[in-house]
Amino acid sequence: MYDLLCAKEISKTFFHPIHRTRVSVLHQASLSLASGERLALMGPSGCGKSTLARILLRLIPCDRGTVWFAGSNITHTRGKGLQAFRQQVQWIAQRPEGCFDPQWPLGKSVQEGLAIHKKSLSHPQQLEEILEQVKLSPDILTRFPHQVSGGEIQRLALVRALLMEPKVLILDEVTSMLDVSVQAQILHLLRDTFQQRDMACLFLTHDIQAANFLCHRVETLPPRR
Repeated sequence: MYDLLCAKEISKTFFHPIHRTRVSVLHQASLSLASGERLALMGPSGCGKSTLARILLRLIPCDRGTVWFAGSNITHTRGKGLQAFRQQVQWIAQRPEGCFDPQWPLGKSVQEGLAIHKKSLSHPQQLEEILEQVKLSPDILTRFPHQVSGGEIQRLALVRALLMEPKVLILDEVTSMLDVSVQAQILHLLRDTFQQRDMACLFLTHDIQAANFLCHRVETLPPRR
């Protein structure tokens, strides 16, 4: 294995509009994720886990530090280079229903990433095969977000990410909003998926049992200063 996605000495502050002060969320935070590795990132609420993930995804800039992918410094990458990176590093949010257009059938939303990146299915049956892998019927693609459960939306978010054939999948508290029985189903599904694919995972969680079940190792961010 080699280091695939790295954060080196990342610092980030945000401006507090009420107190008109700057709040430090991350201070020289570092982590490295190897190819094919599953890493759990833990820490108390407010310690900066989601902020670090968004910096790694290049959704927000860092104040200091660098982000590396496949040996290249991508901290300030823009344009086509950034688009290529985002195809290879996919993200599933804590509340993925917010990433599905309520006016679109789910099939259109699931394939939105393909359209954005001008990417075709690897083969005609690819979508059906992934749906079968996550134990969903193709009929679900004709429904709308309000017509399916939270567990089904979480599975569809995984389908959408897997269609891009990424090298890294970042999961942000993906089971925290689900019932306990559904959490177990999603965790087993994720572990099976990673075992079948050569894909690395960064799993943000506060659940040590879930972290130990899914991941090879665990790192912890300290509380915010």
